[in-house]
Amino acid sequence: MRIKSTLVALMLAAMTTPVMAGNAAVADSQAAILASDFAKKTFEKLNADMKPQRDRLDQLRKDIAAIEEKFQKNQAVMSDKDKRELQKQAEAKLSEFKSLADALQKRAQEVQNDMLKTLIPKTETVVEELRKAGNIDIIIEKKNVIFADPSVDLTKKITEKLNAMK
Repeated sequence: MRIKSTLVALMLAAMTTPVMAGNAAVADSQAAILASDFAKKTFEKLNADMKPQRDRLDQLRKDIAAIEEKFQKNQAVMSDKDKRELQKQAEAKLSEFKSLADALQKRAQEVQNDMLKTLIPKTETVVEELRKAGNIDIIIEKKNVIFADPSVDLTKKITEKLNAMK
């Protein structure tokens, strides 16, 4: 029993003893990257380039809904041949929709990966510069921190330095 209470006391002391990491800061690297001018321009261009395909997806969605509505409304009076024809139309539209949606998703992923290939090395350089300039011993990803004073958050500074790089 005495060993148990000693262990509990040691555990409580360990949990309440602050971890001394020296000068620490936090940063949300994803937010910093996405807020950069380069990322914003990349996504604006991607959205503009993909507008015709997104419009086609919207039209296909409407066409599929119209076919479903027509089937629901008229199925009682439709012949088996008409039902099969309507089903073929719906399947063709759905197939085109899925194919186009997959292509759009693949393209968006490729553009995002290319953007990250450019920005991640720059972000690492910026973080290292900020670390050295601020004499910071440790920078922790913000999502892994329960609380951090806003004055130690480097996210905005990272974005500003990324924007200053050409």
